[in-house]
Amino acid sequence: MEAVKVLTVYDLLQRSRPLTATSSLHSPPSTRPPDLPIPPPSSVPNHTPQPPDQPPAAGGSSYQSPNPRILAPLNHRAILIGTLALPTHGDPSASTSTLPCSNNNYFLFSDGSSSICCDVLDFDVRIVGKRIHVLSWNFIPFKRSSGFLEIIKWGFPGSTGLISWCSNVESFPLVSNSSPACYDASKTRFWVHGALESISPVSVVPCTTGTSTSRSNVGSDTSDLRTIRGFLVQIMVCECKLCKLKESVMNSHDSIRGRSSHSFAKRVVVYFSGSASSWHPVITKLIGNIVSLSGLKKKLVFIGKEESQLMYVTTEKTLLHVPRLPDRWLPYRKTVIEGKGECGVYTGTVKGVYMQGMVVELDEEVWLLLTDRLLTPLHSLRVGALISVGNVHFVNQKISGRKMLILGACVKTSINVESFSPLETGCHMVSQSQSLLGKFIESLSFSARLWVLLVVSCFKKKFDGILSVKEILGSKHKEGLAQVFACSRLPSSVFRSRHGVFMELCKHDSCGCGSEPNLGHLKLVVPISYFLCHCEATWTKALLHVEKDCKIMNNRYNLVSCEGKYYDQSIRRIFSSEDIGIVLLGSLKISPSSGRLQLIDATGSIDVVIPDLPSIWNVNSIYEVIFDDDVNLFSVILS
Repeated sequence: MEAVKVLTVYDLLQRSRPLTATSSLHSPPSTRPPDLPIPPPSSVPNHTPQPPDQPPAAGGSSYQSPNPRILAPLNHRAILIGTLALPTHGDPSASTSTLPCSNNNYFLFSDGSSSICCDVLDFDVRIVGKRIHVLSWNFIPFKRSSGFLEIIKWGFPGSTGLISWCSNVESFPLVSNSSPACYDASKTRFWVHGALESISPVSVVPCTTGTSTSRSNVGSDTSDLRTIRGFLVQIMVCECKLCKLKESVMNSHDSIRGRSSHSFAKRVVVYFSGSASSWHPVITKLIGNIVSLSGLKKKLVFIGKEESQLMYVTTEKTLLHVPRLPDRWLPYRKTVIEGKGECGVYTGTVKGVYMQGMVVELDEEVWLLLTDRLLTPLHSLRVGALISVGNVHFVNQKISGRKMLILGACVKTSINVESFSPLETGCHMVSQSQSLLGKFIESLSFSARLWVLLVVSCFKKKFDGILSVKEILGSKHKEGLAQVFACSRLPSSVFRSRHGVFMELCKHDSCGCGSEPNLGHLKLVVPISYFLCHCEATWTKALLHVEKDCKIMNNRYNLVSCEGKYYDQSIRRIFSSEDIGIVLLGSLKISPSSGRLQLIDATGSIDVVIPDLPSIWNVNSIYEVIFDDDVNLFSVILS
């Protein structure tokens, strides 16, 4: 039998090339579904270089390659041996050059040689803090000698004792220096048992605690001011007689065994604060599962200037109780898509990732928006991966006559990768800088966000080399051309006030997150080269339609035109703005070869006829062209 070689994280980082190891093929079959089959070449772009910045909806078909590159396999069996740990926020020892994110929410895999961010399939809470054998994996390199590890199949090196046993439930302390063995159940004040419904991003919020009150305040003015790192979790709990008992944590264990007799109908909020915030990747994996939390305290938290919310808060004694066998909450998976802004779960295959991970193409005309700066895209969200998106808003929209389903991510949205991509596709890292454009996009409805992103993408392509990036996108203090144009087109109904993570999760339905106006009147701004191709395609389609009609007429009436003679005459057709459904922008110049007036951008040019052109016009200005439906001529209306 072939010997198994043990690689180190340092070895992978030094090689700095995409790799896959499938030694698990020689191991007993896993209970996990088989890896996602390689998508056909017609649907999967080759993202070995950086992926295109422009979504296909903005300028034609998807960026595709006839030969998608598969992750290069090792020519020998190889495993990794190390410890899977939680992210250590604020720990200087964890801020090494090997970690791609200083503010990450990923698991860490360490083997003594180095550490690396990672994601895990077939996740089991028992894996946290334990030494494991990684039997099957993918390695995706980053710049600056870092990378990302995708753990496909793993196992314990031997029989490993569990952290705590109590009937059929395992218990895990949220703070590392706390142990269930020495835990005093008599000091338990509050606990909750129910289904994990949603989870917020990790955020840092100001916290003030007055000297005369024990209430925790967010956004109020008192003398004792500090910041707390944490995240919120909404749990659907049962209010039956057994679940209301608080004398012993054991009740929660018995309650789990009798799940069929429970009704999880009441929503409560638990705030994982301080050290407990490192459990964010674990809780994300458990969304939709039934668990218990003990050792909690209750606090009245001010989530706004005049708005408060009574919630549970974790302590140093908080324990997470998880059934040995996964216990799923079935309503979480039941989704009926109406496209009116409602929330649900969507599972699909990633076909494209654009705009630094803010726009993800799933399946046919399905677009996932990750535009909130707090929603960091997963590194394993790569082309070819199968993902499940929970608590996402479904919006049916039509832009420039193109129907699409928009998946709008909000503070309640969570993403889990069901199967890693077998392709050599890159990871995406979003810049955390907050410009005026970013704030502007976050203030819009989901449909408007997608339209603005398409406008931004096209502006970058149209004016590349003509205008600077700063002139197109703006800065932290000045609006760019893309934002100025978008503001001139969007109605006031698309703007939303942002209220912060606490308010938007606790009062989600009243924040207008799922309210979507109809934006069917909005048109795409396209490069001139695409406009010419679009007109040519429209004209070809019209000719085929005319030819088909002529054949039908000839067959029906047995007509012979002009005694069988053919006249080579040019056929002309004028397209109105309604026929085309797009917007043209560009600069004006006189063609040095033909002497004709032309509208130009970085992609091409087109002759224009402008009867009311002023005698003084600026060659450095950007003009919008409107199609006059009465005379079918171009008119310059914006400069």
